[in-house]
Amino acid sequence: MTAPALSTDLALVSRATAALLRRTGLAVRWRDPDGAEVAIAPELAASPLGLLPVFVVAGEAVWREATGRGFALAVARDPAALLGYRLERIGAGGYAAVMLATMEAAARAARGTGAILAGDLGPVWSEALRAAPDGPAFAPPPRASAGPGAAP
Repeated sequence: MTAPALSTDLALVSRATAALLRRTGLAVRWRDPDGAEVAIAPELAASPLGLLPVFVVAGEAVWREATGRGFALAVARDPAALLGYRLERIGAGGYAAVMLATMEAAARAARGTGAILAGDLGPVWSEALRAAPDGPAFAPPPRASAGPGAAP
């Protein structure tokens, strides 16, 4: 008999991601429909109602690529969320694995520029959908052209 997978504390991942963005100076930006880049505060980027779902799903894709396993994420539609989706739960993977994989996904998206254009995490999210062995455990994000705050 195997032990059940332990869920990872979502609030801890959120706080750690915000601290990581602040301490590294890694800027998070969104390109609005007019093409202008808008800065996203670290706290909003790291919020389960902000961009954290995209960051963690991108991290899950990195983890799945390395190990073949995901994080058992629960992502749900939420019209009050920045992109129309909120991260509800990280069901597996452990804190260290989730954070390391999410940090790697962020580094890949930044490509050495010191900034992440949030839409650049979209292809990683899409790859996670394709790689899910039993189909996606989450819904895809709205299109990048929708912009922050747009309903799906």
